Amino acid sequence: MALLAVGASAQEKITLTAPETKPSNNEYRLALFQAAHDDPATVNDEGVLVIGLKGQNGEYVACEYGSGTNPTATFLITALNKANLSSAYAGNGTTGSLKQRIYHRLVVMGESTLICGKTLTGTITGAVP
Repeated sequence: MALLAVGASAQEKITLTAPETKPSNNEYRLALFQAAHDDPATVNDEGVLVIGLKGQNGEYVACEYGSGTNPTATFLITALNKANLSSAYAGNGTTGSLKQRIYHRLVVMGESTLICGKTLTGTITGAVP
């Protein structure tokens, strides 16, 4: 399993259109990114992509792509493996940093409702430090 720890100094985030209450939360930042690759020698698709988002007061949202999601984790991991992450974010899912691409899928493409169990509505703000 590959594990990527993301530092707190990154500026990229999801700025919520309507802040959450109890307590007030205006944004989420990437806190965890884990990828487990599919074993092509097996019949089943074991690919898993886990994303953890942390709010400004410590709120945590767990998001998971697997074999039963659309797109599947294996599809996304393969695409990320081949991606040029040095290109500038242009408001689409095929450009920008890893964080920007994750935020784009969850917010702009609307995958957060199914993948995270909650709808994240907002804008992708910040730049790669």
